[in-house]
Amino acid sequence: MVKPQPGQRISKIDTYLNCAETFAYRSTCLKRKYGAVIVKDDAVISTGYNGSPRGFDNCSDIGRCPRIELNMHQGEGYGICRAIHAEANALLNCSREQTIGADLYLVGINPGDNSIHKAKPCPVCARTIIQAGINNVILRIGEGAGNYVVIPATELQWVQTP
Repeated sequence: MVKPQPGQRISKIDTYLNCAETFAYRSTCLKRKYGAVIVKDDAVISTGYNGSPRGFDNCSDIGRCPRIELNMHQGEGYGICRAIHAEANALLNCSREQTIGADLYLVGINPGDNSIHKAKPCPVCARTIIQAGINNVILRIGEGAGNYVVIPATELQWVQTP
């Protein structure tokens, strides 16, 4: 979490990334916690974190993750994952009219030590982000102020190469 220096404010980007990080801590995923915040015209319009569909058991509840058990890495085994990704949850909570021209802020957390994981949308989420009309995706890539990248949504990796 980025904190201000005495007598100063943190940047708007770090503020929105802090919001995304806060939502990441609500995640029910045992492998990686993600939080997303959608901002348009300097107002938060939606938030999301990764977890099972509402009302269904999640990995925290059942105490196991099939992807961890099978030693799967980022991009593998999403079909056996119980979670909806943070980006998808944030997009599901608003209309396309609201998301056209908005920015999406994304933060990943390693559950073992709560360190920052270099955030990156999966190809399915990237396609959804592009389709929603999101302008930019801002990814926290490490600890500390200013440690992020801004990627135009249309430049996200939206398809995996075989």
